[in-house]
Amino acid sequence: MVLERQVTLITGASRGFGLAAAEELTARGHPVIATMRNPDRDGPNLAGLDAGLVEIAQCDVTDRASIDAAVAAGLSRFGRVDALFNNAGYGLYGPVEDMSDDEVSRQMDTNFSGQIRMAQAVLPAMREHRHGKIINVSSLAGRIVAPLMGLYAASKWAVEAMSEALRYEVSRWNVDVTILEPGMYASDWQTTNLDVAAAVREGRSPYQESAEHALKTFRTRAATRPGSRSVATAVADIVELEQRLPMRWPVGEDTIQTIRLREAMTDQEWEERVRGDERIYRGAFFRGVENPLEEKPR
Repeated sequence: MVLERQVTLITGASRGFGLAAAEELTARGHPVIATMRNPDRDGPNLAGLDAGLVEIAQCDVTDRASIDAAVAAGLSRFGRVDALFNNAGYGLYGPVEDMSDDEVSRQMDTNFSGQIRMAQAVLPAMREHRHGKIINVSSLAGRIVAPLMGLYAASKWAVEAMSEALRYEVSRWNVDVTILEPGMYASDWQTTNLDVAAAVREGRSPYQESAEHALKTFRTRAATRPGSRSVATAVADIVELEQRLPMRWPVGEDTIQTIRLREAMTDQEWEERVRGDERIYRGAFFRGVENPLEEKPR
């Protein structure tokens, strides 16, 4: 059964894609359970939304107790959860060699395990109603790996694999799963929400020069990209779609073009292009650096 008003639980709803999706969904008349780690600080960001359609709840996707409490609050307010926008996450920037165990664990726990916890929390209600949609946020990085973003990409490749399996498993209850794959958009993801490896922040990385060059170029390029509205529109369209969702939903011309280019090449051809073409990945990683993959250690 497709309901006219779809109750959507959004993680990371205080800014970026999450906030834009909350704005778009409520503008279309859909109730939203807007979750965030710190509602006292960030709840006012949603002040312009229709209060009758919004339930703000505290939720940290690394804390199962807070997840259960947020889902319970949404069910108490609206009686059901029709869709989950599994959006909370962050980027971890830096060479794989530099990553500490804590940095690796935190990236995977938030971006990957957090999505599993959220799906587990909403699925009982979805199974009961025999209706639901889960939108797991991956990335272009979930299909294409770039240097200096290896751990972020690893978390998104894990999301892709998990989501595909979950899609098969829950379809018997009329619950649909799709993998949202945004490209580069202007947001806090590249600024305040981008975690830079401690070795790079502290200037002790053997890749220091190229890492600093690439990070500056990455952020400069990101500032020229469109905002979060395109992703929010895609999310609302997915929520409203009255037919089976595709397994993957790429968003952005950079995502579509880069995936097509990669699929047309062998691994060897792709590696040669990455090493030799500064335009690859929209210039975000190699412009201004002769060869960051072969820089000599200090």
